Amino acid sequence: MTGIRLDSVSKVYNGGYLAVDQLSLEVADGEFMVLLGPSGCGKTTVLRMIAGLEEVTTGDVWFGRTKGTGLTPKDRCVAMVFQNGALYPNRTARENIIFPLRMAGEDPVEAGAKAAGLAQILGIDAALDRLPWTLSGGQRQRVAIGRAIIRQPRVFLMDEPLSNLDATMRTELRQEIGSMTRDMNVTTVYVTHDQVEALTLADRIAIMRDGRIEDVGTPAQVYDDPATAFTAGFLGTPRINLMAATVRVTARHRVTLDFGMQAIALPATDRRSMILSDHDGEQVVVGARSDAFALAADTGAGNQLTGRMRALEFHGHQWVAFVDAGIELLNPDLVGLPRHRRTRANTAARPTSHSAGSRVHRTAGHLSALAVRTRSLIGRPTPAPPEQLSSPTHRRSDLVFEIDNAGELRAGDPVRLGVDVSRIHLFDQHGRRVDRVKR
Repeated sequence: MTGIRLDSVSKVYNGGYLAVDQLSLEVADGEFMVLLGPSGCGKTTVLRMIAGLEEVTTGDVWFGRTKGTGLTPKDRCVAMVFQNGALYPNRTARENIIFPLRMAGEDPVEAGAKAAGLAQILGIDAALDRLPWTLSGGQRQRVAIGRAIIRQPRVFLMDEPLSNLDATMRTELRQEIGSMTRDMNVTTVYVTHDQVEALTLADRIAIMRDGRIEDVGTPAQVYDDPATAFTAGFLGTPRINLMAATVRVTARHRVTLDFGMQAIALPATDRRSMILSDHDGEQVVVGARSDAFALAADTGAGNQLTGRMRALEFHGHQWVAFVDAGIELLNPDLVGLPRHRRTRANTAARPTSHSAGSRVHRTAGHLSALAVRTRSLIGRPTPAPPEQLSSPTHRRSDLVFEIDNAGELRAGDPVRLGVDVSRIHLFDQHGRRVDRVKR
């Protein structure tokens, strides 16, 4: 077994598209690391650079104390599971699983015994003599995982192996992948855009955005204590409410967060209050998940917001409420994104005849590999303040929260929401936490 270290790796494709931008990450020996992020953020490119399927433009890949940047894929002792299984169509499931051992010259009888035992663990022993096209999607992925496991590699690399399966099969196979990799204590890097997979499988999660890492931590850390507004917005269902606010500081150094027509106050003992006490008039982003709100019966003490119920959705075990409180909400995908990237992201979101499936190019999209090597032009333009980032996540600028029982609430009813300020997160205009997070 071995750990992995990515040392300021970058990848520039022909045409100057910068897919990965000076990314550094350490994966401990035996750790299950998940790369999580939206489509096009560079997750799969990072995985392929680790595997040796993509050449690293700058930086280095290390396996333990061995520099792997110049090694061929077969010399890196890694096993990769692809999204579609990538099985040999003219070979049976048994032959697919055994194939790596055959290439290594192992005794056919011993290889067959290993394949049979592994197939029993994976629950595909009855399908060993069938061709891939006769297998279900879940069976094909099990065969692909078996082919990877039987090699006993130093590193497992998995590229969204469950994305093509139905919900029931994803849950079942997700549990098997987690238990098998931990039983074998193999260093694993797993790519997904599914936050449920990430939160349930990972020892640690690296959240990616635009070719960079936004945050790294345990599932609990990145969910409960996100370092950036993007991380907070990417994790959680329903999505976090990101509200544009202005810091107001009174003569007695009492800090309030002004939303325009409404405001909430921070306790004087709150560390964030002390940090913001010298920043009167500055713009901040207030992040509040659904558990930060509760229906308030009257105008009692504490922080409260008022609004009108716009819609209620029944989700079986709970109701999701949408309240129009007249507060400007921000799109988590755009907070902290440089102005040129927001413009192109909005353009890409519009349906056009030529933009479907296209990736957004970055400022460095026209850089040559040489420019990246010398690091002369890599940088981030200064993000615009939140008031220029407005793009409501929902159909309207609604606060979204959950309630156990809607009772007699109806659309159009006035509502009063209590706000637990200990559960809110405060971000600066660049999307970084006001009270910096240390992992």
